Amino acid sequence: MAYLIEHGCLVPDEAGELVPSLAGVVTFAREPHHWVSVCGIDLAEFSGTRTSTADLILSRQIRGNLFTIIDRTIDLLWARTQHSARIEGTERVEEHAYPMAVLREVTVNAVVHRDWSYSGSYIRIQIFPDRIEWISPGGFAGRIPPNGLTLETLLNAQVSRNPSIAQILHHAGRVESFGMGIDTVIHALQELGAREPEVYDNGDIFRFRVWGRQLSEESPRPLVLTPRQRRIVAEISARVTATTAEIQIVVNENARTIQRELRELTAAGVIVAEGATSNRRYRIPTS
Repeated sequence: MAYLIEHGCLVPDEAGELVPSLAGVVTFAREPHHWVSVCGIDLAEFSGTRTSTADLILSRQIRGNLFTIIDRTIDLLWARTQHSARIEGTERVEEHAYPMAVLREVTVNAVVHRDWSYSGSYIRIQIFPDRIEWISPGGFAGRIPPNGLTLETLLNAQVSRNPSIAQILHHAGRVESFGMGIDTVIHALQELGAREPEVYDNGDIFRFRVWGRQLSEESPRPLVLTPRQRRIVAEISARVTATTAEIQIVVNENARTIQRELRELTAAGVIVAEGATSNRRYRIPTS
């Protein structure tokens, strides 16, 4: 109780009774989207370079408290982006289209700095073959210079729209160092050899666009999932881990079909299997 009061998660109402604040609901409520309808992230993946329904290959609504939506979103982004490995001499060298640090930091920033007064808008993430876009309701929280919002503005900004939420996420290990998120992203992308991120703000939305590294032609391409495979991945992501039997009930296919799909998804690295055959569970890889 002392922690919740100190960090603004419980506040007195007009009668002096302690009631949950917005920060308290979105961080600690079991199903905060029932109370704060926009507590969540909508993620979509497209096969082309535009947001066309004809090119839509994955659509996912991620709901829960902020810890849950951050963790599940990062898991899904990692699973849906390209990875490869090669052997150089005696060493295994891994390549990733996007560093984990970039996926984590930009997702956390979108959550921490969204404007909760936009009651009809969720955070949106759009995955394209060449880039990922994070779109957060509400413009930049700080002062925008006359020449417009730039990366330099973000690097020098010391402003947080939701300081209580930022502090709680810091205590929970989701925010590593205050004011260092964008620096981490830019440094990671420079090491990758990717182009500089692009920012956009029109007062109603804030968009952060990141281009990934194009892996070599010899690198394995990511699996193009069938509708049934997408349902399986979505179910595993929603449950965090799932058994073959649990997936079979939801997808409503025979056990042999589900097992075949799970083997293919595991071989492609989209999911990982843990445990003995009799008690095997599947999850989205985190690294």
